[in-house]
Amino acid sequence: MSLRQAQKDAVAVMLNLNSSVANAETVWKVLVYDKAGQDIISQLLKVNELRENGVTVHMPLFTDRQPIPDVPGVYFVQPTSESIRRIGEDLAKNLYESYYLNFTYTISRNLLEELAAAAVAANASVQIAQVYDQYLNYISLEERLFSLNFSNTYKVLNDATSTDRTIDAVTESIVSSLFSVVATMGVVPIIRCPRGNAAAGVAQKLDQRIREHIMNSRNNNLFSEPSASSSSSMASSLSSNSSARPVLILLDRNVDLASMLAHTWTYSTLVHDLLDLNLNRVNIETEDKGRKVKKTFDIDAHDFFWVKNSGNPFPQVADDVNSEITRYKKDVEDVTKTSGVTSLNDMDPNSNADVLKYALTALPELTDRKRTLDMHMNIATALFGIINERKLDTFFAQEEAVGKLTKPAVLETLKDAEKSAQDKLRFFLVYFLSHDDITKEDLAAYEEALVAAGASVAPLNYLKGVKSFIKMAAAASTAGGSGAQSNVTSGSSDLFGKFTSKLAGTLEGAGVSGGFENLISGVRNLLPTRKDLPSTRIVEAIMEGNTAGTDAEEYLQLDPKASRALAAGKSAAKPTLSSTNKGYQNAIVFVVGGGNYLEYQNLQDYAQRSQQKKKVTYGSTEILTANAFIAQLEALGSR
Repeated sequence: MSLRQAQKDAVAVMLNLNSSVANAETVWKVLVYDKAGQDIISQLLKVNELRENGVTVHMPLFTDRQPIPDVPGVYFVQPTSESIRRIGEDLAKNLYESYYLNFTYTISRNLLEELAAAAVAANASVQIAQVYDQYLNYISLEERLFSLNFSNTYKVLNDATSTDRTIDAVTESIVSSLFSVVATMGVVPIIRCPRGNAAAGVAQKLDQRIREHIMNSRNNNLFSEPSASSSSSMASSLSSNSSARPVLILLDRNVDLASMLAHTWTYSTLVHDLLDLNLNRVNIETEDKGRKVKKTFDIDAHDFFWVKNSGNPFPQVADDVNSEITRYKKDVEDVTKTSGVTSLNDMDPNSNADVLKYALTALPELTDRKRTLDMHMNIATALFGIINERKLDTFFAQEEAVGKLTKPAVLETLKDAEKSAQDKLRFFLVYFLSHDDITKEDLAAYEEALVAAGASVAPLNYLKGVKSFIKMAAAASTAGGSGAQSNVTSGSSDLFGKFTSKLAGTLEGAGVSGGFENLISGVRNLLPTRKDLPSTRIVEAIMEGNTAGTDAEEYLQLDPKASRALAAGKSAAKPTLSSTNKGYQNAIVFVVGGGNYLEYQNLQDYAQRSQQKKKVTYGSTEILTANAFIAQLEALGSR
């Protein structure tokens, strides 16, 4: 079971008044949530699924709500003073018959006392049916992708002016959310982390938090191992022995900064980078009858086209658009022929019962498929427009061959008047992070070109100060340069000509605005070389149990179960270097300081190509676009 499915099941139990969904009778109820609760639930359940769980009305906590006295109210909110105060006001107004209070993470004793006082003041103590800590304060974006949805964590954790109190607060918030992640899984992980950075601090506090929970919880242990016959929990597939337990690998963002800045070429990474995909929602601007119209699309985690194509190089998306449109048209033709009509709109409700039944069964799936294809065609059109306008294919091609770039080639790009200042900055930062042999004179020339282009050099100033501490795999990038250059130049014109005509014809036939060939005429058919990112190489070394000579060799290992035995003996639990070579089948990879779709997809590619299929779940404090990450670098470099 994936993390997203486990979280979805936990939310379903909560909506059924914390009873087993299989045994629960449908009780119609009101769902009340704050912004955090809404963000969590919206990624898991659609409106019809809320109704299936008995939710008739769902409303934000901080809005004026009318009394509905005959139904229970299920609350899903963060445990904050503001939330407790508002719940107290609801109790005083007697809005609902009873109150089922669910907090996204552990409510403190002070807030619990504040809640009790509010209930007594409203004379509503007996109406509070339940108070639960749900341990669900993270957002599942895909089956194996999650975010804590924080902001500016890299800046806060790397800013010399950040106080210890501020850093401790961020660290505690990360620990709280990661505890929720492993609690949802129901299995205690082995923790691996680097030495002496923010990730190490998080790892040690998380180890202590899990250990204390196991020691202090007798009847409410979130990590109780299920029986062998149990199949309802993610934990049922992971036994208590350490070889089957998952490994939680904590990484610091400084292990690889270039991946946060690079121009990309796969579908999901482009949608995120260029269209600012946020909580699976994307906003694009399209033309409709000569006027610009803003459209919002929600990408479902089970969107068949997204699942199939999110990790594919963008040109391959055209092939699948074409085949899916062809398949859709054939299926529509089959339905219309069987029904004796020329169009789905001509269906006769008085048709033969068997024919009508067949059509009614097929229509919902066909309608949903058409809506999905229309959405992705709109997204593809928007992407091509941006790629063509910003010449992003050339940036991607150069960054793939970054190890082979010469000073004249770099300066030519930085001085190209047709390219944007921000893209030039991203390109140069990738180049800067990939080369250790740039002379002071050359660097001065590059900076002069950046300033002349209108780019800020504050991010570069920051990277100058930390470059010596960054562990990069520059050798791997350089080694991959010659192969990448070959892919960039060989046969691209002919391949892209076929690609252009195929996608243009497909979209035109589907009713998308014309002029598509002109829109994408400047983009080349580039196929990325398969290249593991530094984070993937670390994860592979740990999961394969072969860390010798790798960046993961000095990673510490913490086992909260082993720590429990040490603590019982009055000895402080200390992290140790791994002394075994056993591998892992399941991993949670968490990056402290921000992550992106490129890193996530690279890890999924590794998991799929492994001889023994691995399962890798990826998460971060926040999922960032390159521009958002540069904004944090700029703030750090401006000090």
